[in-house]
Amino acid sequence: MRTDKYNQRFIQCEHRSRADQAHLILWNLQEFNINYLQALLAHDITAIVIHEECAEHCGYGPLVPCDFVASPVKHKQTCARWHRNSAGMLERGCLLKWEHDCQSKFNIFVPVNLVAVPRIAIVCHNPHSHPPPAPIKTPPLLIDLFRSLLMDMDWELADATPRRILCDSGFMRGLRMALGWTLDRSPTLADLHPSLVNLDHVHHLMYKFRHDKYPMGTGFQGAKLLVDKENELPRHARYVRCAETHTLPGGVDFRLIVCMSPLMSRHLLFARRVSIDTSFKRLHGWQEFEIEAWDNNHIIALTGARAFINSQSAQAHLDTGTPVSFKHIHGSGYESVVADAHMGQGLGLGMFCSELSKNIKTPCIYEPHRKLCDLTPYDHLRRFYRLCIVHFKRNLQPLQSQVSKEVYNAMLSLSSSDAHPNFQRTLSVIRGGSQKAEAWLKDKLQTNKFALPALYRPASFIPEDIWRACPTTTNGNKQAHRNINRDGVHLTLLGGIMRGRAFNDRAAQSIDVHASLGIGCQSYVSDLEYTLTPGAGIIDYFPPPSR
Repeated sequence: MRTDKYNQRFIQCEHRSRADQAHLILWNLQEFNINYLQALLAHDITAIVIHEECAEHCGYGPLVPCDFVASPVKHKQTCARWHRNSAGMLERGCLLKWEHDCQSKFNIFVPVNLVAVPRIAIVCHNPHSHPPPAPIKTPPLLIDLFRSLLMDMDWELADATPRRILCDSGFMRGLRMALGWTLDRSPTLADLHPSLVNLDHVHHLMYKFRHDKYPMGTGFQGAKLLVDKENELPRHARYVRCAETHTLPGGVDFRLIVCMSPLMSRHLLFARRVSIDTSFKRLHGWQEFEIEAWDNNHIIALTGARAFINSQSAQAHLDTGTPVSFKHIHGSGYESVVADAHMGQGLGLGMFCSELSKNIKTPCIYEPHRKLCDLTPYDHLRRFYRLCIVHFKRNLQPLQSQVSKEVYNAMLSLSSSDAHPNFQRTLSVIRGGSQKAEAWLKDKLQTNKFALPALYRPASFIPEDIWRACPTTTNGNKQAHRNINRDGVHLTLLGGIMRGRAFNDRAAQSIDVHASLGIGCQSYVSDLEYTLTPGAGIIDYFPPPSR
């Protein structure tokens, strides 16, 4: 035991050093009896006996007689408490079988016709010579009842936990009916049987029932089984389109699950200006890649496709692509795509366009002296790709305190649809600002070569009318992530797929009602004038952070 310069005690292995920090060190010993710890470490028998006898007089410590009892069905070998053995060493007590001769006897009377007389009489003679066993085993009939309540949750069982089922209205309604519940408070699993207060026991039962319903699990193999079942449905009823594994350069396995309903497919097909973004919160161990666009007919932002991926590399985003059209390649299709500054997303989309046009020898409409098949991924991005200005400003903000105001404003001015009076002078101002400002500019010009054309319109080939009509942020994607995250986060893959399907089905239903009856999903109209009104709708969508 040692003391630091603040007089705080800590225990450290004698072999621990700056070069070898794998050895033991224990901090935060302030709440322990330091004198007793020192006596234990120094094996000071006299001091140890004094401390433990004092603790015994107060009713605790290793010298206090033990009254710990465990049922045989728990298969415990040692006591939960520390004791002194015959040699004076501290160890957990070894449980002994309680030898007793219980004289109690039961007489059980069962009627001949249990249907006519559904009662059994049990008579006990003589008192027991041992404590009553704890009801740690759940009766089979109650296990069957618990199973039926869980199976009624259908696909929500994929992400069910003991806490979540008690927050599920359907499960709680079934539990109330099974118990004949009339009290004001909500019932718990312990009201069904005391053994269900053991959460490990409940987890074990739920795992067993979940495996019965999903024999391939709730991960990637379960998603592949779901795809096989979906392929047996009519085409208009399919949602999960594929669950595939691709080997990326370097031998890394890339897994991809694409989810798209027919409505989402049509919406994506006719969209002209889309935004893309990736969410990391909804599924455990997976990223959710979304393509979103605004539907002018129904005044709603719709998700055109969901892709669950386990990689953010450019090659992974290349594999995420689906056969679509781009205006600069096919003459119609996507005019612009807005994304954040993630290099994998941008370069992957450019590689996808190169793959689409590799056999097209038509001259480019923006550079007639070049053929489409000769364009590099970065060349393709200059023709339709834009960066979210919110991400741009947010990533730039940490440099505000490290550069002058003139340099910071020059950096901000690179996000513009109009040409600079002296563009090279602006770049010189940034380069001369500081070492970090120069590194920032180098990233925009050399590392992420698509960044500057995606921010500064004169450096791209996007026509001015398309540039100005294009969304400037990925806020639509952020709102889509936020909306579906309300249905649950940190889900299993299968649970995330099914909750996404339910969310998209609700969106499709609202569109059908709007198309047939003219009833929108909100009371106000989400037009430009409303959007630009200060404070309009902000409370509903972006509540202020708690202080």
